[in-house]
Amino acid sequence: MRLSSLFFSILRPFFLSVIYVLLLLTPSAFADIRVPDAVVTPIAEDAGTKQHAFVASPLDLAAYDYVEEEFMISGTANTYKKSGRWRSDGEWGIQISQADLPYATRLLVRRPANPEKFNGTVVIEWFNNTAFMDVDVIWAQSHQELLREGYVWIGVSAQTLGVTALKTWDRERYGDLRLNSDGLSYDIFSQVAQAVRRQPETVLGGLTATTVLGVGESQSAIRLTTYVNAFQEPALQVYDGILLYSRFALSAPLKNGISMLSPSKVFIRADNRLKVLQLETEQDVFMFLFRLARQDDTEYLRTWEIPGASHYDDYGVSNLLPQYQRDWPQLGSIELVCKNSLNKVPQHYVVNAALSGLAKWASDGQAPAHSTRIEYKNLKVSRDANGNALGGIRLPDLEAAIATHNYANYGVIGSGNWFVNAFACPFLGNTVPFDQAKLNALYPTHQDYVSKFTQAADAALEAGFLLPADHKEAIAGAQAADIP
Repeated sequence: MRLSSLFFSILRPFFLSVIYVLLLLTPSAFADIRVPDAVVTPIAEDAGTKQHAFVASPLDLAAYDYVEEEFMISGTANTYKKSGRWRSDGEWGIQISQADLPYATRLLVRRPANPEKFNGTVVIEWFNNTAFMDVDVIWAQSHQELLREGYVWIGVSAQTLGVTALKTWDRERYGDLRLNSDGLSYDIFSQVAQAVRRQPETVLGGLTATTVLGVGESQSAIRLTTYVNAFQEPALQVYDGILLYSRFALSAPLKNGISMLSPSKVFIRADNRLKVLQLETEQDVFMFLFRLARQDDTEYLRTWEIPGASHYDDYGVSNLLPQYQRDWPQLGSIELVCKNSLNKVPQHYVVNAALSGLAKWASDGQAPAHSTRIEYKNLKVSRDANGNALGGIRLPDLEAAIATHNYANYGVIGSGNWFVNAFACPFLGNTVPFDQAKLNALYPTHQDYVSKFTQAADAALEAGFLLPADHKEAIAGAQAADIP
């Protein structure tokens, strides 16, 4: 035996002991964390004064052979505090601050009535609370894909603002709900996925889930960024994939609110083993500074960027407004008056593709495509001759453009409800149609336009950024358009 080998064999137990002690002393993201089972009980459709759930779908779900049910989920959850310093790398430690605090909140479930239609994937959406109430943003964008492909969708009232609004809207229906801190939201989100797997007879009407995805948009995606980085091990146990749609550069704290200070930019941790797809619009990348948190794709991370798209858009607003005006009649008198027309880039097509791609990735390991990044130079977006951004996912609306798409918008002072306009319009972007002379120059004939549009749609379909049904719908729209 060589002297070096003999030396190592003698000291090996010592080295292993030192490493073990260091591991014990290192702040752990997972120490003492457990995910207890919650109790899930149905809320009757006529339980309250309003006779239906808040944000019940305005669609005729029965026509799609779907049912909508509402539940109360209750149990105990922990709040947490940081363990060690949180840096931009996302490798964060946590420890329990308060243990086993009681809560009760609600779930809204939309599922196929026929078990044979269920595709095996459950999409659990963290309701967005930016408007001080539950908003089913991702359902609004992707309901067509969810319904046609047989997904189960579940909305979770994970935060205090949403629960407060529910109790205000119908105290008889939601009076038993209690959620005193957003710090409980992370455990609640884990418990919902666990209930899907362990209580399918109640939550899913007997359906069996093979894949469970967690999704959130904007403020919800910011909280899910913290969930991925700080609650990685519990997330691995209960979720198969996470969609972060329109997250900013920053993250959410372990309690209420959004952290604007430390750290100011957040990456997905390098040792993450949960499949994560980040979907970012042009406005998210630049106005909301996601570009500061850009990182390379990995085996477990994909980032897609949509040039021309605003944080939210005309399509989403047109789907959300009817149900909120129904549930809050006072919203019916509020007129949205923006300086510019709302953005019409069909980002919902890419959201559909992202959900489908993430589901396949999580279920069979088929990773989504890589997206190029939106180009910029000297802190400005690089644009083509039509004023549209270069790089990113090339939808046919940019490759065969008939308008300039961007995120420049703001409310008109003195028109409509000034507060709503000032708050909403900057998030809704802008689309400016080309004049007739420019359309004639770009597309001498209608067939010229359709051919160029179809070529771009085919490329997006082949790349995986456009699903077959949306590809067909988009081309049909181009064929019907009066261009030039």
